[in-house]
Amino acid sequence: MEKEFKITSAKHYEETMINIFEMQEQEDPLTKAQIAEMEVMIKAADKYEAEEL
Repeated sequence: MEKEFKITSAKHYEETMINIFEMQEQEDPLTKAQIAEMEVMIKAADKYEAEEL
């Protein structure tokens, strides 16, 4: 089940992108839950970029 995640401001977008980057850069392999969470954040970021930027 996919969680609802919506980016509501430029600051929230920036924080989301930083979180995605930090998840990608961690030394330990990502868990399936982390990968799913990151995919949801990326979709929300893409939607925000298309609508607001």
